[in-house]
Amino acid sequence: MITIPLFEAMVAVGGRSNTPVSPFHYVTKITQNSKAVTADTLFVALRGNRVDGHDFIAEAQAAGAIAAVVEYEVAGIDIPQFIVPSSEDALGELAKTWRGRVNIPLVAVTGSVGKTSTKEMIAHILAKKYHTHKSRKNFNNQLGVPIELSRLQQAHQCSVVEFGMRGLNQINYLSRITRPTIGLITNIGMSHIEMLGTRENIAKAKAEIFTGMDTGSLTVLNSDDDYFEFFKTQAPGKVIAFGTTDRADVRVENIRLNPKGNPSFSINGTAITMRKSIGKHQAFNAAAAFAVAQAIGVETEIIADRIASFETPEHRGQFSNAHCGALLLDNTYNAAPDSIKASLYNLAEIGKQGRRTVAVIGEMLELGEYSVEAHAHIGELIGTLSIDLLVTVGAFTKHMGEAAKLKNWKHFDTIPAAAAFLLSVVERKDVVLLQGSRKLSLEMVVETLEQGRLPS
Repeated sequence: MITIPLFEAMVAVGGRSNTPVSPFHYVTKITQNSKAVTADTLFVALRGNRVDGHDFIAEAQAAGAIAAVVEYEVAGIDIPQFIVPSSEDALGELAKTWRGRVNIPLVAVTGSVGKTSTKEMIAHILAKKYHTHKSRKNFNNQLGVPIELSRLQQAHQCSVVEFGMRGLNQINYLSRITRPTIGLITNIGMSHIEMLGTRENIAKAKAEIFTGMDTGSLTVLNSDDDYFEFFKTQAPGKVIAFGTTDRADVRVENIRLNPKGNPSFSINGTAITMRKSIGKHQAFNAAAAFAVAQAIGVETEIIADRIASFETPEHRGQFSNAHCGALLLDNTYNAAPDSIKASLYNLAEIGKQGRRTVAVIGEMLELGEYSVEAHAHIGELIGTLSIDLLVTVGAFTKHMGEAAKLKNWKHFDTIPAAAAFLLSVVERKDVVLLQGSRKLSLEMVVETLEQGRLPS
């Protein structure tokens, strides 16, 4: 069990207590969720847009909280209240102190595309040999990462977390509180270019992962990426490269797809077929995970077996069946130019098996001044592939459809309209790719096709 003296916790957050703090009290848990409070928990009252954690301090006290971190004192509370300028910042400082109590390998994963799938794959491999902590779903921002670090326990033997960002100095903060022993950058694409302006700035933002890493740390980099050399010169410790080039230490070769889209490949001579994942891009995720797991001490046989059995996270390249029997490739979680390109290549490859190919593409958001150019570029690619029907949704995708120059192109402004059309045209032998930015909720189309009817 991890413990922190209550007085040390108060000092860590830079707070002042409204009552004297006993030197004999210890914190055994940190949480911002009043329903998760148990004995000796330090409750952090966060202020959100809809809910104010200060309204739940009495509930936390009744459940056994030993103290509360607050931005203003709440009347009628008996436990100490540590008053701070920002409860969110205080949670970060507590998470940093908590993480410091465990001396284990901690892997931080960032990049433009593939970071969640790669994080999940690494954790899937490590869990076979070690008691592994991993960040849940998309707890990857300035609030989510501290919450996940606070879930670390003494029994954990390794940890895998994800760093997301929307601008400069965000990964910097996450790295400082996390202190990664292994940092992994999957690639640099155009995600969030609206906020950062150029790919160079995106690379600089991702390089902030090195802030909390020391000279004894390990960095895992994509040798195929344009910014490989830049990252290599920034890394504070040893570098291991993965990819298809001669400079890769962990080299992936012979990438192929079977009729269902499952990739097979070899990594440093070890043959692997991923039975529950689809797409050639998974080979790169696998090579990155291979490099990390090998560095932590997992045997090659275990790594290969766990990669083979890895199942892609929800809405990130999953296959399902439409009510009519068509094959649905659900990639609706998010979209960026690089990820859509990979999905389209997969779709075209599967179409070679005699299926009609249908691409349902929603807008790619957060591209700023590059929005028209990026959508048109994807359209040009579609025009070179064997795509039988293109369905676009959202204003910017009109540029995609126009650039594709396909006879069979339908454009819709809304998701329900696209869903109704697809319900009327998709047939049993089709393979349908669905992908767009998260805000579009394109998964509603997936559900419509799976159920064979429009939502009531």
